[in-house]
Amino acid sequence: MRSKLSFTVKCLLENRLRFFLTVLSISVAVTSVLLINAVSSFGVQAVWSELDSLGMNGLIVSADTRAITDSDVESMENITGVEKAAPVTVNASKVCIGGDLTNAMVWGIDEKAEDVVSFELLCGRFIDKGDIRGNARVCMIDQSLAGELFGSENAVGRTLELLCDQTVQSFEVVGIVKTGKGIMQSLMGSYFPAFLYVPYSSVSAGSDFNQVFLKTDGAVASERIAEGVKHALPAVTVADLASQKGVLEGMLGLVRTVLTVIGAISLLVSGISIMNIMLISVNERTKEIGIKKSIGASSGDIMLDFLAESVIIAFAGTSAGILFACAAAFAASTVFSAEITISLASMVTAVVTAVLLGMLFGIFPAYKASRFRPVEALRR
Repeated sequence: MRSKLSFTVKCLLENRLRFFLTVLSISVAVTSVLLINAVSSFGVQAVWSELDSLGMNGLIVSADTRAITDSDVESMENITGVEKAAPVTVNASKVCIGGDLTNAMVWGIDEKAEDVVSFELLCGRFIDKGDIRGNARVCMIDQSLAGELFGSENAVGRTLELLCDQTVQSFEVVGIVKTGKGIMQSLMGSYFPAFLYVPYSSVSAGSDFNQVFLKTDGAVASERIAEGVKHALPAVTVADLASQKGVLEGMLGLVRTVLTVIGAISLLVSGISIMNIMLISVNERTKEIGIKKSIGASSGDIMLDFLAESVIIAFAGTSAGILFACAAAFAASTVFSAEITISLASMVTAVVTAVLLGMLFGIFPAYKASRFRPVEALRR
């Protein structure tokens, strides 16, 4: 068996340039498919992580024909299945310092927002109950805004001016949170390049607000929780973000499938190149086939020899493609600080596909070689 394998490899290396070019074409195709799968998986996970960090795995209650009050929030927290209820107001505004205006997304939150929306505090503190009760003019800002306004990421204790209801009000910075590298803030960056968090009581009239983020405990279906909210609080709209994530998952899955199919087309082209190379090899080695048959080799032996060659070509190309894909994924992870990896399942699938590809596209050349008659083959 070992001698037969070494002989097969020797036959392939008789024309090294042709062999390596074929292997290269297969490796490029395999690399593209693996990278598409890895990047797609990373994108899906990034979307889920971003949505979860923004509290998008629960419900959002929005004011319809009336404002939402503190007592309404307390009622929501008493509904079975609701773990936390965090009131929120969202407004586009401008931050002013030194006469320069900067666009900002102003989030009016309370102390419970820390449990619903993921913040990574770099320095300072979070907004607390005292800030809410006292309508304190304090804020948390992201590190990018701190650097832009104050020239330093540690801007705790500094003061900025915020445009509220057409009037400019001073706010003290009490906390710096990590700038979101997530998809949501990246997409909104051209419109609202900075996020700023203040007590909702300091930017809204009284204790009224327009939205509440509900964090669910997962023990009760979100549909039942939504029904409970509508029953307790009429004239509000409840958005089930968990179900919307399912719709988004379907869309992302479709995009991933389309990209994978596009990459698989290159594999098909590589398979055709294997068939082409093997047909050329059969025509060049007709005398060799005639000699083997004249000394007793059967048609099955000849067919297995050429099938083995096509499988080895496909396997070599796939192995090289896996190495290229792993190297590219590692480089991308290092440069972009992202966890892009080639899964073991993808590698195994690629190897199995390579063997099947080599057999599928090597059958016809191998069959053609096995049908030669010894006398006719020796005459060529």
